Amino acid sequence: MRTRGIAVFIGLFTVAMAIAGCGGGGDDSSSGPAISKAVFIKKADAVCQGGNERMEVDFAAFLKEKKNIKKPSQADYEELVGEVVVPNLRREIKEIRALGAPSGDEDKVDAYLEAVEEGLETAEDDPTVAVKSSEAVFGVSSRLAKEYGLEVCGSR
Repeated sequence: MRTRGIAVFIGLFTVAMAIAGCGGGGDDSSSGPAISKAVFIKKADAVCQGGNERMEVDFAAFLKEKKNIKKPSQADYEELVGEVVVPNLRREIKEIRALGAPSGDEDKVDAYLEAVEEGLETAEDDPTVAVKSSEAVFGVSSRLAKEYGLEVCGSR
């Protein structure tokens, strides 16, 4: 049974990594200096890559702490989302917003970040939804990221 619990957490980790690649936010993206789209994409994807790496480290620590668990509970999922996923995404949100949106692309960047924020709120409200289907929670933001040209931030 311990193996099944670990398998569930590994599945959850996959979801967490997908979520980590999303970014998101609620601040005004025009607050930073205007940059070119190519530079924005490069820097935003670097933010998301760094977020993925932090998420891996935090998830490994979470798993180490939960080593005796046989079957993850709702509380375990809530803890993972609240202590690993949310803080990492909030950091990405802040870092991506600080880049500033490329001139003329403010609406596209805002739409992407707002879609991620909505997905993040859904995951916070019901962590099992994110576990069952990250596509249902973050599919819109991933699509918007890819349409804009982001690779790491829009990866699933």
